[in-house]
Amino acid sequence: MSYAKAKPTPIRCTGQLQSLFYQDGAKLKALRVGVDDRDYWFKVPKTLRHRLDPTIQPGHWVTIHGQRRRSRKTGILTFKADHIILSPWAVQSELVTAPLTPPQPKAEAAKILICQKSSCRKRGADKVCAQLAAELSDRNLNDTVTIKSTGCLNQCKQGPHVILLPERAKYSRVRPNDIPTLVEQHLIIDPPA
Repeated sequence: MSYAKAKPTPIRCTGQLQSLFYQDGAKLKALRVGVDDRDYWFKVPKTLRHRLDPTIQPGHWVTIHGQRRRSRKTGILTFKADHIILSPWAVQSELVTAPLTPPQPKAEAAKILICQKSSCRKRGADKVCAQLAAELSDRNLNDTVTIKSTGCLNQCKQGPHVILLPERAKYSRVRPNDIPTLVEQHLIIDPPA
């Protein structure tokens, strides 16, 4: 069974901005707007993000011109903004003075992923994991770096594989004697002088 895509219906509404939804800390994805005792989520397309007034904050009144679409399959209504106007007559003066600052992204914790599937284990992944645990212990990094065993990372003939996060540095054919160099390159912030 196939469903034809529903045609969007143009809409216009004025309401109070309740919240802004950011993805990855800086990409504005949606606005939650309160209209007549109901909240509506409006998707903000990429083309509109850079044109949006940077002083907009929760509590401001906005007028949104956009589209609504009802999924024929699920029946769910979705809203997409085409134009967002800050309504100056309803904005409180103390909210206008502070510019909008998106939430800062959380720093990703250091993590080491090691493939532990049979092919990598046959090629020495267990020894690499043991050497890595010993190296982290010697350098007092046990509390700040997590070792995580993973499933297959593909490219089995080039195992064992190690991925160092947050840089996403991937190494193949890792041997236990490679571990001190990898730890030094990726996990030591200020190497000893």
